[in-house]
Amino acid sequence: MNRLSCFLSILLVVGCISCGSGSNSGENIRALEIAEPDTTIKRTSIQFAATEHDFGQVEEGEKVKCRYEFTNTGDADLLLQKVQASCGCTKPEYDKKPIRPGKKGRIEVAFNTKGRPGKQHKTVKVVTNTEPSTTVLSFTCEVLPAEKK
Repeated sequence: MNRLSCFLSILLVVGCISCGSGSNSGENIRALEIAEPDTTIKRTSIQFAATEHDFGQVEEGEKVKCRYEFTNTGDADLLLQKVQASCGCTKPEYDKKPIRPGKKGRIEVAFNTKGRPGKQHKTVKVVTNTEPSTTVLSFTCEVLPAEKK
């Protein structure tokens, strides 16, 4: 068994060396490792007025909404690439058009409290062409149980 492992190791090394025998293949591999994920999208910056919201106490069955406002504080168009809620009871809505430098935008988040009594903490992940690229918005509330009939 030990001889077989040794033979397979030598075979693997020889195969790797023969694949890299081209004059610049090693340079190409290093260039791919160094390249940034997507250099075509210009980076900008974003400033949220607030990233947290507290609804306080709400009755079970209510649909509540809040708005997170932001400003493109950079000098390139701001792109909201992905806006994703942490669960299906939370639905974000936003304008998918680029936001010009200096302009404002908003993300509206609706939360359906039906079947969710008790303290709630939900998040919405926002991915943009900023550094860092991800901002997490959150809200809390206490859902008061509906009276059983």
